[in-house]
Amino acid sequence: MPEKLENELSERDRKKLESAKLAITRGNSEYTVELCSELLEDQPGCLEVRKLLRRAQRRVNAERKGGVGRLIGRLLNYCVLLPGYAVLKRQPARAMAIGEVALSRDVYNIKGLSLIARGASLLELHETEAFCLESVCDRYPENFAKLERYCESLIKAGSTEKALKVAEKLNQLKPGSGQVQEIVKSASVAHSINKGKWADSEEDFRSKLKDKEESDSLERANRVVVDDGSSELRARDLIESIHRDPQNVDNYKLLVRIYLRQEKYDDALVWLEKAFALPDAENDAPLRQLRSELRVSRVERELFELKRSSNLEADSGNRIEKLETELLELKLDESRKLVEQFPNDYSQRFKYGSYLLESGDVDAGIQQFQISQRSPSLRLKSLVLLGRCFMEKRLFDLALEQLQHAVEGINVMDDFKKEVLYLLAECYEKLERPKEAIEQFKAIYSNDIGYRDVAEKIDAFYRNP
Repeated sequence: MPEKLENELSERDRKKLESAKLAITRGNSEYTVELCSELLEDQPGCLEVRKLLRRAQRRVNAERKGGVGRLIGRLLNYCVLLPGYAVLKRQPARAMAIGEVALSRDVYNIKGLSLIARGASLLELHETEAFCLESVCDRYPENFAKLERYCESLIKAGSTEKALKVAEKLNQLKPGSGQVQEIVKSASVAHSINKGKWADSEEDFRSKLKDKEESDSLERANRVVVDDGSSELRARDLIESIHRDPQNVDNYKLLVRIYLRQEKYDDALVWLEKAFALPDAENDAPLRQLRSELRVSRVERELFELKRSSNLEADSGNRIEKLETELLELKLDESRKLVEQFPNDYSQRFKYGSYLLESGDVDAGIQQFQISQRSPSLRLKSLVLLGRCFMEKRLFDLALEQLQHAVEGINVMDDFKKEVLYLLAECYEKLERPKEAIEQFKAIYSNDIGYRDVAEKIDAFYRNP
């Protein structure tokens, strides 16, 4: 199965990908995860979609708090990944989808990354395999076996320069090893072949260089999601365009977006400040939205790195808590500004309402969810969070009404429906309607005995009828 570029997707899939990219720029990373996961089920070979998904998963992971919830997520992943490895040889694409489910709960899950890499190898999606193994090796930079797999995948993907660097690392870990020498030799031969292909066509290339550079520049200009190499070239094109026409603010915005995708926040800030030095820049709504995204992304990345290294530092807990508070305050402030700028953007109102609820400003959150439920795609989630708001205010009859409407609209017994049924049962309990509460617990129990404390609730009910 060949790897597929964005422009090779169907028109329907391209529109879905555009929606996913728009969602992450507006802070709705969970929706990006949902859309990208759907796309990858049909198009497992589209690496551009998988890169966007991984970026969204990291953001969602950074927003989550630790503790029991994360431990439960890891236990669930253990159960999820077992059938993934069981179907790997027969249904590699299905195994890759299962691996992504695990990563959506824990983006650092090594077994999930390895499962996706193995599925990609079976489908001959070598760039995808190398992409996943790179994350594995970031976590285990001294693991010889993992580095060896990564090097082999790079050779198959044609990334021979990277392969040579990894081979050198292997040589440092096991100097003089015959096995390593074979790997180094394979990487060197592959790299020489690539260089040879370049040399064979060098004369012809030079004769057409000007036309090709212009063609590539136009192609990069029309691509929104690009790989790292193309992103660097596109950034170079934009910088040259800015030098030729320093008053064109659109080029600044495109350049900043590229640096945001690459998580080069310092570079993004430099060019954003230059853009705001232009006349009337403060009145440019998309530019102001970019500034908000940059501010939030930088703190999210700092929190992400801190959580990743938290096991190594004893005092990291207080710093994580402080940074999470700072991040919530920043998101509230930036999200409020975006709602003021784009009052008809329901996804932004939903996000703002979520931050308000998290911060304890329940009444303000209710107002946002009452508006965001006008969006068909956000209606069910808005109803559930409205129910949570009313529960916080101990208005359980009003919460019950919202949650019942939400349950009616969910046809599949997935984790979302289980959560709504559980909240519904809690409302019935608060209203002293135990028989109706146990009916909701039974509905969950018959589908998933391990969900939260449902098994204990059912056992207690039948012990004390």
